[in-house]
Amino acid sequence: MQDSKNAMLNLMAQFGKKSKDDDKDSLSQPDREYSIDELARVTGTTSRNIRAYQEKGVLQPPVLRGRKGIYSNLHYSRLRLISDLLERGYTLSTIADLLNALEDGLDLRAFVGVESALTSPWTDETPVSMTVTDLYALFDNKIEPESIGKALELDLIRLEDDLIHVQVMSMKTMKAGAELVATGIPFEELLNIIRMLRGNVERVASELVKLVSTHVLSNYEGEAMPPNEDLPKLADLIWRLRPMAEMAVHAELARAMEKAANHFLGDRLETIIQNMDKES
Repeated sequence: MQDSKNAMLNLMAQFGKKSKDDDKDSLSQPDREYSIDELARVTGTTSRNIRAYQEKGVLQPPVLRGRKGIYSNLHYSRLRLISDLLERGYTLSTIADLLNALEDGLDLRAFVGVESALTSPWTDETPVSMTVTDLYALFDNKIEPESIGKALELDLIRLEDDLIHVQVMSMKTMKAGAELVATGIPFEELLNIIRMLRGNVERVASELVKLVSTHVLSNYEGEAMPPNEDLPKLADLIWRLRPMAEMAVHAELARAMEKAANHFLGDRLETIIQNMDKES
């Protein structure tokens, strides 16, 4: 029982919002008791959710005292963990598998390594907040309101609650677009290119990840969790996907741009040179 408590405490330290010391204090008071309504109130959930978690097997049933269910600090800690994992996007089914694997000896540190590899941002850019007026100014007021709507649809920008500011999701992309607009290229046509590029890149990304799923993860079909010794390998594979994907996309885009430039701009350049000869 103590091993289970320690494992749960370690998991709370990795995922939970409270500090490790706070959770130790909670677990060190085994006589703390809650009714279902009291437990719901202190954990910020509902009695209905607590019953649902018990039905799904992610929360232990209470100790019955007559007809009244009595909950303890272990229920409190487990509920806070469930809530945090749900906020991170895990389903109840996955949470149940994770908790069972933990109690069966899952290497927590190795699991967190895989979780970090999967959920860490794939870019070092962070959204930048600016006013809508400043956004127009970035493009020297050469964009139409309809184009702002399309940029919102593409999630290039997000309108903030005050309706005055926007979150620019990639300032690099926005500045590159502003430089191209300054040369006379319509912003709306650039957005069409981004829409086309995104569709193709997402398709390639899906196929690349599918290769890993088909040829690597399929080895663990029927298992709730891969063996502990394989978790570091999976994390390493996911981390290595990042630079490999970036290099492949960069190399292929460079090849395609060279081909397109020679095809579309070569004839124009030749015509310009010919006209220069005629003028001289």
